[in-house]
Amino acid sequence: MIAEVMPEALKKYFPLILAFFVLFIYFTFVYFVFIQISKQCLMEWIYIGIGTFSIIMLFWALYRTSRIDPGFIPKNTLEEYDETKQREYCLQCRIKRPERSHHCSKCKRCVLNMDHHCVWTANCIGLYNRKFFLLILFWGSVGMFSATLLGLTNIQALWNRIWEQDSFDFNKIKAGFIFLMTFSQFLNGFGLYYFFWNNFKLIAVNICTLDQIILNIEVQNKRKYHTDLTIYNLGFWYNFNFYFGKNPFLWLIPIGRPLGDGYHWDKKTSFREMTETTLQIME
Repeated sequence: MIAEVMPEALKKYFPLILAFFVLFIYFTFVYFVFIQISKQCLMEWIYIGIGTFSIIMLFWALYRTSRIDPGFIPKNTLEEYDETKQREYCLQCRIKRPERSHHCSKCKRCVLNMDHHCVWTANCIGLYNRKFFLLILFWGSVGMFSATLLGLTNIQALWNRIWEQDSFDFNKIKAGFIFLMTFSQFLNGFGLYYFFWNNFKLIAVNICTLDQIILNIEVQNKRKYHTDLTIYNLGFWYNFNFYFGKNPFLWLIPIGRPLGDGYHWDKKTSFREMTETTLQIME
């Protein structure tokens, strides 16, 4: 992993590195494909328009994700400690943690509804920036697919430039580079969309990545370590609106806040509680 070999001092600049990489890909396709090779037909203008808009939205979402407080819980507010309920406490932050919060070893803080720590945004992904993180994945995949379509539209011209002359010159190297980048963007776009879809499915059932890891461990070990996470799943539209808001015009824009505060969660009755209630009624 890049993050494991990069010095700590540079990790806080990961968002800038990512932005530079995206701009490099964007200008490569705009100049070398759209300006120099393409016929600039209507569809190609549409691809450029979609790509440009997606880049703007991606940078906006990246900025919000990296700069916003993801839901850090104030430290040193612990007044009493109950050893019988150790999971409710974080002795590193000296707090009694709200439900669904976790401690981040990178940020050294507890985070409300923590999903994971993202090195590319140099920030935790928590309650207040989870929507923005998903928009990075969404607009990034849209931009990569538009670059792929622009490249595929001119794939014949690229191929001809590679083989039109027997001599080996810079134009051949350039055309070959764009040819390879077209297919790499398709693979990268597909991978990014797959990552987006997996994270979107977690929001659809109102769990996070750390919850998913815990559930997988429980399945493997056939042992219950956590509370019943299904109690937070109140249906797709409730779960979706909780993070993305109720205004559909703002769903794909990196603004807004979740509907809850992360300290109190609406829940439904768990299967275990329903069973206990039924047994009490029968008695």
